[in-house]
Amino acid sequence: MKELNEDIEFYNKLMEDFKNLESSDYSTAYVLSQEALITADRWNEIMLNSAKYCKEMEVTKSEFTNYCYQKYKMLMKAHDFSRMVYRQGSYGITNSFYNEEV
Repeated sequence: MKELNEDIEFYNKLMEDFKNLESSDYSTAYVLSQEALITADRWNEIMLNSAKYCKEMEVTKSEFTNYCYQKYKMLMKAHDFSRMVYRQGSYGITNSFYNEEV
């Protein structure tokens, strides 16, 4: 259970960092992209071992699996968005509507 609590804390910290990500900070976006992908893999592993955690948390397997899947989905979205911010920043891609740098 301690390990799961650490995973939840890391997830929350990562999502807080993602929330504070600015579109011009592409070096942070690169790191967040990597961390989100690695953490998504971890939540997939947690979901695989859901039977173990369900008993400890006293929830049904479907409830816990859904909980893990939602974390996984959010992490994949954070990964994709951070990767996009990094790509735009590192290649100096401009916003074509206003012809400004991102």
